[in-house]
Amino acid sequence: YDVETFLNYRVLCNGELEVRVRFAGFDKAEDEWVNVETAVRERSIPLEPSECGMVNIGDLVLCYLDREYYQLYCDAHVVDIQRQTHDDKGCTCVFVVCYDHDYSEENVSLERICRRPIT
Repeated sequence: YDVETFLNYRVLCNGELEVRVRFAGFDKAEDEWVNVETAVRERSIPLEPSECGMVNIGDLVLCYLDREYYQLYCDAHVVDIQRQTHDDKGCTCVFVVCYDHDYSEENVSLERICRRPIT
């Protein structure tokens, strides 16, 4: 879910940082504490065809998952890349991703992949 607001933070006795968040579309009754390291990331951005070389095996990406009853973006790891010569329509490479939530693998095009901004 997208975070609408960061409301507070706390450091646990084990040193982990948590933030209290309100997710977009939810009210304050659903505010919750989440671990910063495991549950929060920078907003991901789509890749341009000229940027496909920036994607490497092992990279964590945000990938558009299109199923019969739902469509959403999910965390996934790139497990293989079949690099192709680009044509006039753009990138024709095939990326094999493994979704983190259910470990299923799928071949996807670059248009379905987003990455973290380069800082």
